[in-house]
Amino acid sequence: MLDLKSLTTSREGLTLAGCVAGYQPWLMADVARAAAGRAVFIAADDSSARGMLDAVTYFAPEIDTVYFPAWDCLPYDRASPSMRVSSDRLAALAAIAGPAIKAQLLVTTVNAVLQRTLPPARIAELTAVIRPGARIDRDKLAAMLTANGYVRTDTVFEAGEYAVRGGLLDLFPAGESHALRLDFFGDEIETVRRFDPATQRTVETAKEFSLLPVNEVLLSDDSIKAFRKGYLDAFGATATGDPL
Repeated sequence: MLDLKSLTTSREGLTLAGCVAGYQPWLMADVARAAAGRAVFIAADDSSARGMLDAVTYFAPEIDTVYFPAWDCLPYDRASPSMRVSSDRLAALAAIAGPAIKAQLLVTTVNAVLQRTLPPARIAELTAVIRPGARIDRDKLAAMLTANGYVRTDTVFEAGEYAVRGGLLDLFPAGESHALRLDFFGDEIETVRRFDPATQRTVETAKEFSLLPVNEVLLSDDSIKAFRKGYLDAFGATATGDPL
C-alpha cells in the first residue's frame, strides 16, 4: 500500500515505478488531496499533459487544476508565442502565486518549466482588480493594456485583444473564458459584462475581474533601451545593421 502522507512530506527524492499511464490521473488526484496544498505533475509533452488535465477534471472535479503550457514556437524562432498560450501561462502563474486554498494540481510539461518567465513579484505588480464603480481614465486604461502586451483591434475575438468604441472598452484578459465589455460614464466604469466574442452577445454581468498581463516580454521604453544597450555592448556598433 502506497503511503501518500510519507510521499508528500518526504524531503528526499522518491521514485515510483510501475505506474501505468491510465492510473496516473487517479494517483495524482490522491497526491493532491494528501499534499494539503499544491501538487505538480510534469508531463513529457503537451498531449500527455492534456490527458492528465482532462482525466483529473472529470474524475476529481473537487480538485483545482491549473495548466501551465509551453510556448507554441521554437526558441530563437522569428515567430512569437500565440496570445492564447501567453495568456494561459500568465493566468497559471497568477493562480499559483500564493498558497493553494484547497487541493490543487498544477499540470505542466518539461518544455514549459525550462523556459524563463516573469517573477511572481513582477506579475503581482502588473495585476489590477477592476470592478464597476472604479474610476479610471479610459485612455490611460488603453495605454496600460498596450504596456501589458494587449493588441488593439477593431473587434475583440481572441485573448490578448482590446478595442475602444465610444464609451465602451472591450478586452479579453488572461484567465477569462469570455471577453469583457466595460461601459464608461466619464471616468467611471458603470458596468462590466462578459460576452461571447463569436456573437458579441452578453453572457452575464461581472462583479470584478483581475487584469493580468498577456505577454511575458513587456516592451516598455525602459526595457527597449536596456535591450539595445546590452545588445550593442555584447556585439559592438556593427550590430546596428543586424535585422534583429
